[in-house]
Formats: sequence, structure tokens, C-alpha cells
Amino acid sequence: MANSSPTYDLVCVGFGPAQIATAIANREARKSCNVLFLERKPSFSWHAGHLARTRMGASFVYDLATIRNPRSAFTYVNYLLARDRLVEFANSDRLNPLRLEFEDYLRWCAEQFKDQVRYGNEVVGVAPGGGEGAVGWWNVAVKDANGKTSVIQARSIAAPSPSDKRDQTPQVLTNVDFLAGQRIVSVDDYLSRRSEIWERRETPLNVSVVGSGQKAVEILDDLLACPRLGNITMVTENQALAPLRILGDSAEPPSPQLCSIWASPASTQKSTVTDSPALIQSIYGRGYEKQVASKGAFTLRVVIGSDATEACSKADIIVSEHVANKLSSSGLFHGLDALVLGCRQKGESLEEVQFKRGAVSANCRMWLLSAHSEGGRSLAKDIAQRTGEIVRALTLAVDDEGRERNGTVIAARI
Repeated sequence: MANSSPTYDLVCVGFGPAQIATAIANREARKSCNVLFLERKPSFSWHAGHLARTRMGASFVYDLATIRNPRSAFTYVNYLLARDRLVEFANSDRLNPLRLEFEDYLRWCAEQFKDQVRYGNEVVGVAPGGGEGAVGWWNVAVKDANGKTSVIQARSIAAPSPSDKRDQTPQVLTNVDFLAGQRIVSVDDYLSRRSEIWERRETPLNVSVVGSGQKAVEILDDLLACPRLGNITMVTENQALAPLRILGDSAEPPSPQLCSIWASPASTQKSTVTDSPALIQSIYGRGYEKQVASKGAFTLRVVIGSDATEACSKADIIVSEHVANKLSSSGLFHGLDALVLGCRQKGESLEEVQFKRGAVSANCRMWLLSAHSEGGRSLAKDIAQRTGEIVRALTLAVDDEGRERNGTVIAARI
């Protein structure tokens, strides 16, 4: 692999909300650094396929810039002003933006940094550089869309946090009768298949939804709005959807569960749903209306648990969550295990990798970023602030190196 690339102050793996926030903070710094973003996708995208009228889980104030710099040109308010919708948004009397609009806001921000992003480039490895002694930079191996691999030198790296895996849900669908004609539709593909599922048929389709995330819950609500469908079944571990049990003297005790500090992150389900009172009221209200309109022929059934075998046995179509093939950053750093002590958590969205004393130069840093987007439903509230901290650290490192190179600093510590 040839190494003809210049040295960057920072290379960011990916170009999602956290990385865009980093680009914004860098542009607004008193002295911007040389930053490169490497995104394996061919263009910017962020959780495409939002259902109409669904909203973000937090106020518009928690955008990519406002908490760090309310005067930023990249705030959500300035985006609305640019789109000529500021007054209309204020009149809507809702602080939570529509997800479709928030995705457009992210795209609006991303478009202004296209000269710093290499789309279609996947980071395939990171190795220490600098020869003998302390690591002075990182060699970042990159594979482009044509399969050609090159190496880029970076003083510091910001990569997606492996902890993002906690937002992924395990595949709970254990048995599907394909011979009976059952078909599986991913929650990510539901919007593109919606018209097909909603078609009028002589025999109404029975549909099962398997999942515990917000998107699966919203799809359930959407399916119940269609009068042409048959029985609707929801298999979930989300306790916010638990139906009222039949009252009686022999209520079964709840199943024992591991304390959260021992529970597997991959199977941890959130117990609440964004805007849960209104959404859950809508789900059970529509379910009741379906039962009344069909005179009991078609109903809503909610099954709390992880075994979908029996519950989905009579479904014609199964809409299921699945673990997507996301870019995992953890495998990029296996070659650095001998250098690493651990990670220091800095708020909700940022971790800094801690290295063994003397193993890595003080100005050679590594951060793990997470937007905690939960499938496009919210962002970490401190994302603007924490990415600003990264840029400040970079600026100080560049200033220190410049003074040392010019021979203007001689420091003595007693």
C-alpha cells in the first residue's frame, strides 16, 4: 500500500450527526484544523424511511450546534430560516421537529462540508505510526469504491463508539413457515412495502410485528390504521406496551430478570416509548375500533416476550426488526490492544481512549463518538458540546506543535 497522503490533524470514521457536529465546531473554531471525514456510503443518508408525522424525541434546541454556540449558522433555527419555515414552525406549537425535517436539516448541514468528506471510502484498519518510541500518528487504511486501498496519516482519530451496539435488538424470530407462504419484511423496508401490505384482498392479511424499538411500535400504530387488514399481532419485550391483564386472584409473579449492571447490552430493551401516552393510547384505541368494526373477527394482540414462534404462526406477513450490518469500529483497533488502558467516558456521546504512559505522544489522540440516534429518533443531548471539546483539544495540539517546531518554547517544570 502506497503512502502519499498528507497528515491530517483529525480523521473521522463515518459522516453521521456526531461527525457533522465535529465539522461545524471545527469551522467555528478560532483556528480550524485539517480534518478529513471518511464515509463508506456513496452519499449522506440518515435512517431513511420515516413514517409521516413522527417526531424527534427531544427539542429542536438539541441540534448539532445550539448548546455549544447559540449564534452558530448551523442551528436548527437558522436551517428553518433558510428554508423559509421559521414562523410556521413556531406556529405549530411543537418543540420536537418532524423526523423528515430533521433529516433534511442534517443533509443541509452535511452539504456544506462536502469538500471535507470522501464518500465511498471505508476505513478497514488503523495502525500506530512513528517508528521506535512513542506513537506519533495513526496510519489509517482506507478502501475506496473500486477496492483500491491506500493509507492516510492522522494525528488523531474519531471513530463510532462500539457502544452503539446497545441500540441494536436481537433477532427474536425463531421459526417461520416459509412453505405456508409467510413473508418477512424488515422494519427498514416497511415504508417501501406499505402500499402492497395495505392492498384490499378478498381475505384480509394477518400481520405480525416483531420488535421492541420505537420504529416497530410506530409501524404497529400505522398498521392498525388500515381497515383492510386482519388480525394484528405485536411480539415485543417493551414493557410500555404491556396490556392490562385479566383481573383475578391467581396472578402470576413476574419473571426474574438480571440487574441492569449484569444484563447483556445487546438484549436490553427500553421500557418507554417516545410520546408513549399518546402513541400507546392510539394503538389500543385503534385496536379496539378494529375489534368493534369487525364484530370481533379481527383483533389486536400484544405478546410480551422474545419467542415469536407461536404468536406469528398464523401471520401472512411478518414485519421484523433485525440487526443491521452496521460499520463496527471495534474491529479497527485490535492491533492497538497493547497500547490501550481503557476509555474515559465524557458525557453521553463521547469517550476518549486512554493509552499507557509513554506509549503514545500527548498530541496523538483517539476518541469514540456516538450520536445515540436510536434509529433516527433522537440525538445525544450533549453532542454539540462534546464535539466542541474535541476541536479545542485539536487546536491546542496544533498550537503546541507549531511553537515547538519554531523553537519558540523551552519549558522547564520543577
